[in-house]
Amino acid sequence: MVLQNEFLRVEISSRGAELTSVKNKEGYEYIWQADEKIWAKHCPVLFPICGRLIDKKYRYGGKTYEMNSHGFASVSIFREERVSDTEAKFILQESEETLKQYPFRFVFTVRYKLENNALTVEYRVDNPANENLYFSFGAHEAYNTEDFEKWSVEFEKREDLYLKKQPVLGYLEEGRTPFEKGAKELPLSYALFEKDALIFDDIKSRAAVLKKEGEPVVKVEFADFRELLLWTKVGAPYLCIEPWNGLPDYVGNSGELSEKKGIIELGGGKSFSSVHKITFFR
Repeated sequence: MVLQNEFLRVEISSRGAELTSVKNKEGYEYIWQADEKIWAKHCPVLFPICGRLIDKKYRYGGKTYEMNSHGFASVSIFREERVSDTEAKFILQESEETLKQYPFRFVFTVRYKLENNALTVEYRVDNPANENLYFSFGAHEAYNTEDFEKWSVEFEKREDLYLKKQPVLGYLEEGRTPFEKGAKELPLSYALFEKDALIFDDIKSRAAVLKKEGEPVVKVEFADFRELLLWTKVGAPYLCIEPWNGLPDYVGNSGELSEKKGIIELGGGKSFSSVHKITFFR
């Protein structure tokens, strides 16, 4: 589906409700174009988990289930509903396939709204059942960053930055690691990502600006999200700025979904939503 106004042209796929392109009127492409030799995704939507499960497994209701990293939303076909030339929503509900790995009824809606040079993305979960629903969701948007070390990320506030501990690739443990004191702007280098993503612990900023040689290119506002991650594959010309409401598994956890750190518990008949806003400059 295409959303368009006088500033931007936005393309979104029904597969994964994934943002695949954002171009300005001059044709500049902001979004990573998914080179299969490097990383074959653009901006995957994460649901109903963020990150990895220990051994790809969890327990619920006395049964053990298996699920791949980040859940199944990114490989699922969503139902499209166009609201206008500048707004659309994508809807995913439980199916025979999802129930094999996630034993819940749900309605997961991703809504995109284009206003001037900004795109608002809302994730909403509705629980149509009487029992509690347990889930996480997150964004994983990748922005083009050719000449990677000419780029930087500026935080909304000056930060004493700490990282969550990752003793094993993709998993966490209690505690945190000092990263940088008094940081306002973080110059990008591949050395930052040699051990995987930067998962910030208790970051105060609710916005971050991706800049090239000091000039703003993309601003991401994420007031509704608890976590912020930065990630790239070493050597690749993109940076993912990732607001999450969820976390990877902690080493030594119980494996019970209801006890998973960062999990959201939603009562029967209730809904939960979070919005982040992406502003495109140039």
